[in-house]
Amino acid sequence: MKRLMKLVLTLVSSGVLALLSVHASAANDPGVSAKEILICSYQPMTGKISSYFRMGKGADAWFKYVNDQGGINGRKIDYKMVDDKYEPARTMTVVKRFIERDKCFAIVSPLGSAPTAAVIDYITSKDVPLIGAGTGAEKNLTYPSKWVFPLYPSYFTEGQQLVRFAKEVFGAKTVALLYQNDPSGKTHIKGIESVLDKYGVKLVAQEGYEQKEVDVSAQVIAMKNANPDAVICSCAPEPAAKFYTERKKLGWNVPVVNVFFGKSPKVPELAGKDAVEGVYFSTIFRDFNSPAPQIQQAKELLKKYYPEEQPDAIHLWGFAGAQVFTEALRRMGPDNITRARLVETLESIQDWKGSVVPSVSIGHGNAPEHFIVKDMAWVVYKNGEFQDFKPPWGG
Repeated sequence: MKRLMKLVLTLVSSGVLALLSVHASAANDPGVSAKEILICSYQPMTGKISSYFRMGKGADAWFKYVNDQGGINGRKIDYKMVDDKYEPARTMTVVKRFIERDKCFAIVSPLGSAPTAAVIDYITSKDVPLIGAGTGAEKNLTYPSKWVFPLYPSYFTEGQQLVRFAKEVFGAKTVALLYQNDPSGKTHIKGIESVLDKYGVKLVAQEGYEQKEVDVSAQVIAMKNANPDAVICSCAPEPAAKFYTERKKLGWNVPVVNVFFGKSPKVPELAGKDAVEGVYFSTIFRDFNSPAPQIQQAKELLKKYYPEEQPDAIHLWGFAGAQVFTEALRRMGPDNITRARLVETLESIQDWKGSVVPSVSIGHGNAPEHFIVKDMAWVVYKNGEFQDFKPPWGG
């Protein structure tokens, strides 16, 4: 009789545990298993914009480190990156597979203004968090959805600051613009045009280039002929390098300020240090020569997991989104891992200093309040390195 009762109690106990296990599992959203959390990212791994894949490598280096430390609350991060070649139609195919086939929990640290603009409607319609996308295009940063957490300030805001920089640092009354003909460049134009009258600056030349275009020599000649006091370069690293090469060939010493997504060691590497000497860049992160422990850790992790990489700001874009995601996951604990709770937890992060970003404070509401990075800074390429620069207004 005692044996029978013991057997019954054992079976009942096992059944209860099984039910509890099923309940705990059911409480978690897609992409979450007992041992792993699947998150995804679209990246330009190949093609003419492939230098931006550094963002994905930065995020991946962080997740590899987290997994080597045992993961978060007992779960490893399965970070799935897929090549979209920076082609919006391809991005849509990739993202649909992430969500419908792979059942990813969130999309973290993806890259691209045009790609993100193409998929943001779909991602948010599926209630999937989009965290730290590498884009400053207006649509992506002001999107009215709680599921969107933009990485850095808008290209609109940056465009306004670039005009102010040209006026107050260079004393420019006229400027020329070289821009990428996509959502990023067009948003810069809107920002620039919005403050020309305010700063008493005239835009005398406006030359675009296509995403896959690298040779901008014709555009450089057209801008030189307009004889501007300064040039604003809304350029990716490869076209920016070509611009500086052509400027040097023409003996054109016009002062230049370049947007932050073009700040990369690849620019002086391709153009030559002399061609880039004295060029100013906007930026959103401390440089890799900063003594800050978070930056030095990122440099060490890149050296460990991607030893062929030369650390630059684009890697830090990936680190920032990945670190904020894992911090939120850590705070959530081991149970009830849902997308809605992830959003709530991200919004609870205030004055957090554990990232490559000096301080992270995320607001409540939709994308405009969800910025991971809020402020811009400036550097100048001088004596073969990027050096901090403070404009007259101290930004």
